[in-house]
Amino acid sequence: MNEQQQAEILLNNEVKVTDHRSEFVGKTGLVRKVMADGRTLEIELAHTCGMIVLLDVTLVSEIQERTQFAKTEQSLGPIANHLVQEGI
Repeated sequence: MNEQQQAEILLNNEVKVTDHRSEFVGKTGLVRKVMADGRTLEIELAHTCGMIVLLDVTLVSEIQERTQFAKTEQSLGPIANHLVQEGI
């Protein structure tokens, strides 16, 4: 997979700056845009009052959700789930 494909996959996803060449290493943020060159990402950093940075796709990695605590459909409990299904 090339850098342009990686950049498109990261669009609208949360990433972490992982490369020590960046002053933002360790920070996380949301990829808002892929720039015209196809590899530069516009990222809104979390916990920095909306700071926007432009970083090359090679400096970041996608934040993977841990499978042990993966998001699942919320259960209302056996009684409530039964009542919800009856109403359908």
